[in-house]
Amino acid sequence: MKKSFVYLLVFILLCSTLTSVASAKNVATPKNNEPLDLILKNGYVYTSDENSSIAKTIGVRDGKIVYVGNNNSVMSLKGPKTKVIDLEGKMVLPGLTDSHNHAYLMSESLFWLDLSSYSTLEEYKKAIQDYVKEHPDLEQLRAIGWNERLVTSNSGDLQPREWLDEVVSDIPAVFITSAHHSLWVNSKALKNAKIDANTPDPVGGVFERDVETNEPTGIVHEFSAQELVINALPVPDFTVEEYKEAILAFQKVAAERGVTSVFVPVHYPTDSLIDALGELEKNDQLTLRYEVALYVDPYKWKEQIPHFIEKREEHKGGLFEINSVKIFMDGVFAAGTAYLHEPYVHMPGEYGHPVWNEEEFKKAVTALDKEGFRVHIHAIGDAAVTVSLNGFEEAAKVNGKRDSRHEITHLHLVKEEDLKRFKDLGVIPVMQPFWFAKNESYVRTIGEERANHVFRMKSYFDAGIPVASSSDFPVNDFWPLKAIQMGVTRLAPGETDPNKVLWPEERVSLAQMITSYTINGAYANFREEEAGSIEEGKSADLVVLEKNLFEIPESEISETKTLMTVFNGEIVYTNPSFNQ
Repeated sequence: MKKSFVYLLVFILLCSTLTSVASAKNVATPKNNEPLDLILKNGYVYTSDENSSIAKTIGVRDGKIVYVGNNNSVMSLKGPKTKVIDLEGKMVLPGLTDSHNHAYLMSESLFWLDLSSYSTLEEYKKAIQDYVKEHPDLEQLRAIGWNERLVTSNSGDLQPREWLDEVVSDIPAVFITSAHHSLWVNSKALKNAKIDANTPDPVGGVFERDVETNEPTGIVHEFSAQELVINALPVPDFTVEEYKEAILAFQKVAAERGVTSVFVPVHYPTDSLIDALGELEKNDQLTLRYEVALYVDPYKWKEQIPHFIEKREEHKGGLFEINSVKIFMDGVFAAGTAYLHEPYVHMPGEYGHPVWNEEEFKKAVTALDKEGFRVHIHAIGDAAVTVSLNGFEEAAKVNGKRDSRHEITHLHLVKEEDLKRFKDLGVIPVMQPFWFAKNESYVRTIGEERANHVFRMKSYFDAGIPVASSSDFPVNDFWPLKAIQMGVTRLAPGETDPNKVLWPEERVSLAQMITSYTINGAYANFREEEAGSIEEGKSADLVVLEKNLFEIPESEISETKTLMTVFNGEIVYTNPSFNQ
């Protein structure tokens, strides 16, 4: 009996030791005895490693994590300049990755007129007139945030361009929706671009037209059509200095939200942005890891490839890299330009518009894959997803399979039979959980049945596919904790009615949502060896939260404050309420 008791006691102690080791890999003092730069102690450290380990203490030296453990022996390496922060039980996560974020479009809100706060055409008129008076030397007028339904329903007998002509007619005026898929332009902008009743719609784009005259109404859908208007403007892009100002402003907001890495897909050619990021990195002003995807033109992709290669070689191995390219396969539901297997409800017989001819798309993807680029595709309709996967399949067949980590983003509708193809082809789905709530506009466009089955999430986890999460900023605000909450609840914040849950079977756990924003995001950007989890040897990219997300109601996740963000071992944000 006594021997049995002793054996049992030894077994319990052994299990306890193994559990402790599993929950924090590094429990000993770092081998290098030099003083640490930063020590975070007495926290709830969710490491997001392969075992979802929990620790209490982190030691940082020279921008790297050198200790993760459950004891304070690391305090012996406290030097005269070591900053020690007692977390008092607060939660620490790896720095978050936003895997689809148009960070450069912060420039629009800084340098253009913003109409998003106005709700009538009279308010639009006054805002435009005031802006023009305040900027008497304007060569062009650019604005964001106009409401397409408001404009098309309230301009009376006038076409949208004619209404705008009455407010501003002597310079081109080009306004873009918050979703960025539609423009509202005046006659001067159309004339500059030589667009009239005889101009054909480009593939994937639409100029809305008067049913009697065929003249453009002033509403323009999708980027292939938008480019024709924008490229004819006196100043079609922002300057390097404007982009630099915008990126620095974006970084401040990102730090407040615990974001330390972003994937930036560009939806038009812009060397100014590339030069701006390059200059900021050279001057040590970047406080985020940037992976930029350059825009692929459906008509010019062959001649673009040498330029892509040149830019990739100029920017590699640092905080700012270019290893990816961006392709639009379709548009959006609202404009009827998302490409569907079954027709729209409000447009019988219409299936939407693929931007690319499928055979040309396959050639482009195969050529880009051969050059080692990762291809990131915008696909909203299920037919667009199928064609995108077809392209990746063709590239693998011709070039051989490689660790390409090609991606498809948005993915509103995905056929069951295409799920397995993501896994087989190694394609990463990039989701925007900010949209994981019921949407009446989807019901109007694609019907209730399909609208109730948009945005898979659990399906990808169940299939072992490393799904990543993102915001699509500035289409959505990029507060990641709001997205994490919506991924768990599938409800809009503030909504409590269980009948309003969007596709309940696709809800995921809090741990899975955190994974999609941490290690999966790092993996999607080929950064998993340096970021995405709190482990020895990785960059000290960390975010401290005021509450443990696992201990609060799901409905309060989005209200949790970021207290501190650390990037490369440097504190880049501290909430005024955080007493260190």
